[in-house]
Amino acid sequence: MPRKKPIPSSEPLPPLLQTRLDVLKAHTADHAMLLRLDDALTQAIWEPGGFAFLLLYGPTGVGKSELLRGVTPGDRLPLPGVLVETPAPFTLREWYERVLRALDEPIIEEPTYREVGTSPNGKRTTSGRGGAKPLDEAPELRRAVEVALAKRRVQALFFDEAQHLMMDGETQVLRRRWDWLKSLNNTTGVLLVLAGAYPLLQFRLISGQAARRGTDLHFPRYQLSNPQDCVAFQGALLALLKQACLAVSGREAKTAELQPLMDHWPLFYAGCLGCVAAALRKGDARLTLDRVREHELIEASLAQMATDIVAGEASSTRARRASTRPGTRKPKREAVGE
Repeated sequence: MPRKKPIPSSEPLPPLLQTRLDVLKAHTADHAMLLRLDDALTQAIWEPGGFAFLLLYGPTGVGKSELLRGVTPGDRLPLPGVLVETPAPFTLREWYERVLRALDEPIIEEPTYREVGTSPNGKRTTSGRGGAKPLDEAPELRRAVEVALAKRRVQALFFDEAQHLMMDGETQVLRRRWDWLKSLNNTTGVLLVLAGAYPLLQFRLISGQAARRGTDLHFPRYQLSNPQDCVAFQGALLALLKQACLAVSGREAKTAELQPLMDHWPLFYAGCLGCVAAALRKGDARLTLDRVREHELIEASLAQMATDIVAGEASSTRARRASTRPGTRKPKREAVGE
């Protein structure tokens, strides 16, 4: 296929090429880890087992958001889930508004809840009335969310980027947020799925009650030391490369054509971003290894990501070892005799 004329960086991609790129960005390659966790999360939503919340945690970029988006559509469950990105910095009012938008519900006008202590710039104030609550609590919005969840028969609320709940870092603040989550679950009966990076694990350690009422689901990376993981990763990579080549050349490449790229699969494991958009703009007739290498993440970024992931995996292991629930007896030999 002949090389196309390069497109200047000052110009947008032609509509056809932009459409191809958008289709690729929206594509999710099914793979063993994703399918396994999809089944586990769906089962947890069907039957929470008395848990108020579920922590879905793992490395940044591993696919947690894609997993949540895959479970969200109403045709997957009789009672749909709702996906909302957790605001940063976290405020209840903004979170309530995001939930109402996700449910396509009208948002109460600001003057309605300004009376309970709201200022136009979003800072906490008091209205001068006895018993008025601060802006952050937004009781009218809370009530609107509870009614909307009941009306839509929502079964699960997904907090994407839920580590934003932990950003303040003060134990007292975290306990108040735990109390809020517990109250929200008590009044709505909705399972709260908190998805985020490894710092989210600290949330289980706030109190014994938090540990008792929560469960977790780990979304790990594929491990190079595990042969089965390597095979699964290469299968997912091949499926994704076929989509990438379709975006670049307009046709689906055969497996043999992709072998030169597949031979360098560890390069993709380490991380390459943006190579398809560059190939489209440069007029490439096909996706090449040279174009991929141009968009390798720099070594410092890769090193920092690896450090964060290894530290997170270690904290996950420690949290699991320390997660004995209240009332659970540790195994030991029973006394014999008297």
